Amino acid sequence: MEGQRFHRTTDDELRREAQAWLLRLTSGHATVADAQAFREWCARSPAHAEAFARTRVLWEEMGRHARNVQESPQRSRKQPARDRGGPRMSRRAFIGGAVAASAALWLARAPIGAWLDADGADLRTATGEQRRVEVARGVVVEMNTQTAIRLVPGGRGMTLLEGEATITTDQWLAQPFAVQAGHGRVLAAASSECNVRCLDRGIEVTCLEGSTELACGGVQATIKPSQQLDYDDQGPGVAVAVNPEVAMAWRRRLLIFDDEPLSAVIDDINRYRPGKIILTNRELAARKVHARFSLDQMADIATLIHDAYGADITTLPGGVILLG
Repeated sequence: MEGQRFHRTTDDELRREAQAWLLRLTSGHATVADAQAFREWCARSPAHAEAFARTRVLWEEMGRHARNVQESPQRSRKQPARDRGGPRMSRRAFIGGAVAASAALWLARAPIGAWLDADGADLRTATGEQRRVEVARGVVVEMNTQTAIRLVPGGRGMTLLEGEATITTDQWLAQPFAVQAGHGRVLAAASSECNVRCLDRGIEVTCLEGSTELACGGVQATIKPSQQLDYDDQGPGVAVAVNPEVAMAWRRRLLIFDDEPLSAVIDDINRYRPGKIILTNRELAARKVHARFSLDQMADIATLIHDAYGADITTLPGGVILLG
């Protein structure tokens, strides 16, 4: 009996330690030293590694359950359907094909500013750079990483060519500031703040304060504070509620992910670091992630993902990292 009680206590301690490690690794404050200490902890015994594996599975299941409980028809991100069927390739064949294909894909989808003048951009930020600019009297723009902007003469507006920007207007603005992004036109009124995100999968407009209007495909839409609206060349979707603290975490140099597939997380992370992280495992790509990362951690992000989510790492020249 005494031995059994001691065994249960040890299991409880391992569970608590494993939970503490998972929280640390996904907190946004983990360091390389933390990652090394974590690997040493896992190597102490098979029970340590098993405790962390169980904790990680439980964490993901809890996240899915919480998401299902809170989910309502108001929020449905556009996620491309993933083909889970078909014959599976061997790991060697898959990685070999990924290396060959990803180089071409990377070049094809690289930020415009990396190769051209971004169609005459007046303002741009490099990978990992953020910048604050007063583009007109009473209008301040905060540019996130890999962003290119072309200004309209006379301070009447701008075109967001790629990337992400927050537009803040003061109370004395005489007329709305126009932001052209893709097939839509965003109007930021006086005393307002909105964020426009223009990436491969479409455009997102988030209203933070005041009044934001969108004209797209012959449709006029009003976006209220703490609402977000997605649109593409097919037209706008429906405005949905969002948490501004999460959506705008990049302004605090954080990336926060809540029940997002790892593939989407990697896409976002790749905007902030040189080189390219490539997922070579479809099941891993579909795994849901609950984490926050500091932008100061980008150099170590692959190691942290490896430790937190069990991904194998293959490092290649040019800053290319395969996670599988």
